[in-house]
Amino acid sequence: MQIGIRALDESLNLQKQKKPLIHCISNSISVRDLAQGILCYDGNPIIANFVEEAPDITFKCDCLLINLEDLSGAKVEAIEKSIRVARRKGIPVVLDIMGVDFSFLRKEMALRFINRYNISVVKGRVEEFKILTSSDDKLKNKDFKDLKLKENIEARVDLRSFSKRHNIILVVQCEDYYLTDGFSEFYVEGYQNEFSNILGTESILCGLICVGIASASNNEQRFRAVLVAIMTIAVSEKIAIQKNLEPKKNRRLKEYLLDEIININAEKLNRLAKVEYSFVR
Repeated sequence: MQIGIRALDESLNLQKQKKPLIHCISNSISVRDLAQGILCYDGNPIIANFVEEAPDITFKCDCLLINLEDLSGAKVEAIEKSIRVARRKGIPVVLDIMGVDFSFLRKEMALRFINRYNISVVKGRVEEFKILTSSDDKLKNKDFKDLKLKENIEARVDLRSFSKRHNIILVVQCEDYYLTDGFSEFYVEGYQNEFSNILGTESILCGLICVGIASASNNEQRFRAVLVAIMTIAVSEKIAIQKNLEPKKNRRLKEYLLDEIININAEKLNRLAKVEYSFVR
């Protein structure tokens, strides 16, 4: 699957027309950045104030986002009820596995959601995916922080197999951005090292993915929307870094990033995104 400027423009226009409502079940630290990312990308975020109202809010939304960082017994129950509502309504569910490498419980919770329900997209760092897909519970995330996905065929085979088995789109943050549906593989050049110490950028990407996939109406459009969201964050990172280097500027890098997301268009993506594609049987 290749993507041209007309397809890029169509994907961006779909979300501008729909302005989807995204239900965010997230932690209190990153929820502000998540909401900003959604707003900058033509979506509308909503967060439940009480866990008891989460399923009702999901019913009124176009996409459900789940973050695993801040869990409790009541919250897990609300998440499962919300996922069941999303399944009945036929809206996509995006699972952010941030923090899955912190404990065995979080890993088991993520696998439970993936095995029991129809999760559309799973996003995380490469070390989190290695913990999630491994049967060895003694592994630590530090064992994989320097893993080069492009050079590691075995790791990519594991990811593609996981994607096929669960019929899930995987978005992996590694040295670049990696995307697979089990068959197609995309690498999008990113600038995550420059943003590694800036909190919230991973949540911003999740927001973009939710807006894109909520605006799509079929599987091809959904996969393309996730790719366009990744291209958007990568190009916005690139431009933000360039602007941050200009003299007499007094703004934070994250502010530049959000500005670029607001002003993204198909021409910028086509010109500035560096994308590698391969198809694997």
